[in-house]
Amino acid sequence: MLKIKKNKTPLIFLVVFLLLVFFHSIKVLQPLENFLLYLVKPLSGKLYNYGGEFNKSYRARNSQVDLNAKVENLTNEVARLTVLNSKYLSLEEENNKLRNILKFNGENSWKTVAVGIIGRETLATIGNESQDIIINKGSRDGLRLDLGLINEEGVVVGKIIDIKPGTAKICLTTSPGCQLAASLQNQNKTLGIVEGDLGLTIKMSYIPQLEKININDIVITSGLGGDIPRGLVIGKVQSVRNESNEIWQSATIEPLVNMDNLTVLAVIIP
Repeated sequence: MLKIKKNKTPLIFLVVFLLLVFFHSIKVLQPLENFLLYLVKPLSGKLYNYGGEFNKSYRARNSQVDLNAKVENLTNEVARLTVLNSKYLSLEEENNKLRNILKFNGENSWKTVAVGIIGRETLATIGNESQDIIINKGSRDGLRLDLGLINEEGVVVGKIIDIKPGTAKICLTTSPGCQLAASLQNQNKTLGIVEGDLGLTIKMSYIPQLEKININDIVITSGLGGDIPRGLVIGKVQSVRNESNEIWQSATIEPLVNMDNLTVLAVIIP
């Protein structure tokens, strides 16, 4: 009959453990324990220090992660508030311009239609100095060709040169080919034709040689030909070109409007 051989290892460990406990209780092992404690004491101190450094580093990393998260949240909040502030300022600016247009309309007998700019054609897109803009209203809003446009201060900035049901194209007074009948606010109410010059200034031509033109004379629309009423300010005289051997003299007119900052305009319907 076969005998099953049992594993005695657990029993041996149990016996050894009980003997160690017994010898420890009667302090037989105390010299050995003190010696072992003396050996491991430096290592224990280093392990304690390493543990402290690790704990400090761990807390520092967590603090840095929390700080980065807070900075990111604050950055996002600043960006959001900046966008809101920008929208608020834009709306406030447009509202102020619309109020000025309404005030201008109330001071005159003309009807005005407020419009917004939705597009711009510049040198980069059409290959010359023209600065045509596109507005968001057209023939179904009562607009038609050759009507003039003013900014919120009542300065004429251009006229309609192309019309569609929902949009219209405007040539600015500084664009070559954009002509308006004009008059000087001088003693003789000198007449002439203004046209955009290189997209920057305005040139007034066909001024008789005998007419006296002064620097800073104001140039206005004459009301002759077309649907633009008389009296709209165009600009002021910057310089005069007068050659004795020519029939006409001309003047360079400085516009009173920065054409790059146009946002809200009004179409004048006489």
